[in-house]
Amino acid sequence: MHVVAVQFVMVWEDKPHNRRRAADLLADADIPPDSLIVLPEMFESGFSMNAKKTVQSEQREGEQCLRELAIQYRSAVMGGVISPIVDAAADGTTAAANEAVVFGPDGNQLARYRKQQPFSRGGEDCCYLAGDQSETFEWQGVRIAPLICYDLRFPELFRAAVRDGAEMFVLTACWPSVRSEHWVRLLQARAIENLALTLGVNRCGHEPNLEFDGRSSAFDHLGRC
Repeated sequence: MHVVAVQFVMVWEDKPHNRRRAADLLADADIPPDSLIVLPEMFESGFSMNAKKTVQSEQREGEQCLRELAIQYRSAVMGGVISPIVDAAADGTTAAANEAVVFGPDGNQLARYRKQQPFSRGGEDCCYLAGDQSETFEWQGVRIAPLICYDLRFPELFRAAVRDGAEMFVLTACWPSVRSEHWVRLLQARAIENLALTLGVNRCGHEPNLEFDGRSSAFDHLGRC
């Protein structure tokens, strides 16, 4: 399987710019059909807790961008978006969730995973609804489990995905540079303890209160980079 990790500098809360930037980066790459293309967590906006700015409209422009890229490159495309959620428990009001969505080359959705462990230190748990289950999809004969950023610190989530048949983990992230070494070592640890391929796609650049140094990484089932 050919994997394309799209690590890039996002502009804070500028969704149209970030969608264009992702498309431009891919246009400059040589991408064979049937690849797996992965964009970071919240690729449209950066790691903002301002749900009014980050949430997709009813047209779901972020997902449409991912779908169009999948069709264009005849590949599977995964990326992080903030999705509008109708929360029945809140009397039908609209909430938001941090999700990773995957589309296939025919434009159909292959998977939708909601982050199970919002980053409470950053207030994410107060802004976005948490998920409660793993998700897997099959691509090129490999059963893949998407996870998101802070999920990486919770090994039980990976074990649950393995029980669902996962052979490979793909994490989208906005992981800050101050804990950069944790990011790489935990990716390696999850690969080793589950004997599974593990890929992490992070962003780079800066936001009002955070810096990001990328370090997107992949490890095989023995923890080799």
